[in-house]
Amino acid sequence: MDRFRRFLTITALLFAAPLPLTICLAFKTGGWKAALGAPAGELALALLYWAPIAAWLSFSSARFWKKLLVGYLLSLPLYFAALALLYPLWGGATFHPFTNGRLPIYLSATPTFYGLVRLVYFLSTPRIERWTRGAATLACAAGICTPVYLAASANPKWPAATDRLVIAGAHIVDAATGRIIDGENVYIADGRIAEISSDSIHPDWPRLSAQGRYLVPGLIDVHTHLQSPIEEPVGFRFGYFMTSMMGAYALQRGEYLAGGVTSVRDLGGNAGENFRLRAAISARKALGPRLFTSGRLVTSPHGHPVSTIWPDEVSRQGAILATDEASLDAALDRNFEAGPPDAVKIVHGTIGQAKEELSPELMAVAIRWADRHHLISIVHAETAAEDEDALRAGATGIEHSAYLQSVPASLASLVAARHPFIDPTFGEVEMHRKMLHLSAAEADCRMQLSYRAVRELQKAGARLTIGTDAPMVRFGAGFHDELAHFIRAGFTAAEVLTFATVGNAAYLGKSAELGRVATGYRADLILADANPLQKLDTLRHPVWTMLDGQIVFRRDR
Repeated sequence: MDRFRRFLTITALLFAAPLPLTICLAFKTGGWKAALGAPAGELALALLYWAPIAAWLSFSSARFWKKLLVGYLLSLPLYFAALALLYPLWGGATFHPFTNGRLPIYLSATPTFYGLVRLVYFLSTPRIERWTRGAATLACAAGICTPVYLAASANPKWPAATDRLVIAGAHIVDAATGRIIDGENVYIADGRIAEISSDSIHPDWPRLSAQGRYLVPGLIDVHTHLQSPIEEPVGFRFGYFMTSMMGAYALQRGEYLAGGVTSVRDLGGNAGENFRLRAAISARKALGPRLFTSGRLVTSPHGHPVSTIWPDEVSRQGAILATDEASLDAALDRNFEAGPPDAVKIVHGTIGQAKEELSPELMAVAIRWADRHHLISIVHAETAAEDEDALRAGATGIEHSAYLQSVPASLASLVAARHPFIDPTFGEVEMHRKMLHLSAAEADCRMQLSYRAVRELQKAGARLTIGTDAPMVRFGAGFHDELAHFIRAGFTAAEVLTFATVGNAAYLGKSAELGRVATGYRADLILADANPLQKLDTLRHPVWTMLDGQIVFRRDR
């Protein structure tokens, strides 16, 4: 009996150690339902699997090898019973071990699970039990403290507010006209540019010298997914993952500010989390670029991303599965009440993996709903035919046009008639082609065709914008890689800067307050060492980044 008691004590400590972190992560991805399912799952696993095996090992008088073998055989039905209960708790799925050849896969994991029970049973022996219990207690304490530490340390605060400021001695870059304006002071009051004047009209205001550097409007990324705790092309790193999740994606937010990106639009993730983060940034409770979000995106029941890359919980929190007009309108209404969103994102393409794509008819329903609510409609499309579907339905903008290798006359005609916003996402398309393991020559050939297609779209009348689809590229740095793609595509530095500021602000529906250094505009600014109209890459490492008149990032000298 003592052995069994010691085993249960150690097991309870080991199970409790990761529980606070598990609950926090579950809440981040799936809300309270998922968070409550985490401890329920742990308890079910302990009661249905660990405790019965431990009881057999503790009270059986059989010899070692017999006890080992019979214990394993006993563990098999317990293992399957536990999974049958845990699957609904973890993600609402149903456990089907005997279909599609899955049984060998599940069976292959059973020795590992049984081995863990045997290990804890061994550690509960009288000789080492005290040391084991001490180590388990420390692990439990660390598990309780870790979420608090990560949340506190990973979430930087806004600097002290400055209501009045004058920026002097800067070359002002007018991104709308491609001109440099000299000899002017920029007066900032309550987060906006109050006046630009050569006269010293407010001599008592705090003065910030630009020291002859270049004052540029803050950059805007119109397509990102902040709730992705990975770094492409680095991929998964445990430390980045944990810090990102527990810090409300502060790492991603910081990387954008360090790259001079002062506004981003999130086009897919947990809608509630995005709405909360948008409110926190707006209220200056969280530091990050100005956040716009589409809330829950619209896709088909078996479309992208719900059937390709999103787990069940994210799909439930982030997607509207369109089946008919009435239910789609109702779901969009609920999304509006929960937010409201800043745009409506509609997935029409499949990236070649989803089983189905959203019908043009239902896409048109979502676009009409967006029009009635004065919202921008954004369509994910990958082929010329899908682009044409979106334009005929009246979409404001189209994402991923770099997938095109040519522009048919029918598409060019629609572009000329409707002048849509076009976001190529060159970096995302390049990453997708890398995943196809194309040769370097083939990949380069396709990219050159993509460059040409985008130039043709602009020539036809498209309004080009710049988004990254991060994390398909790096947060922050990937935006500057995207700018470099536009340069390689044949656009000038001045044109690309216009796309990244004035054009992107228009795509957000904020052309009257973002994207320019002009009176009345928000003081979202960056200071660059060199003239970006000649050397665009100077924006990659700004001297400082300003958001709403507050310097939120300074480069280490």
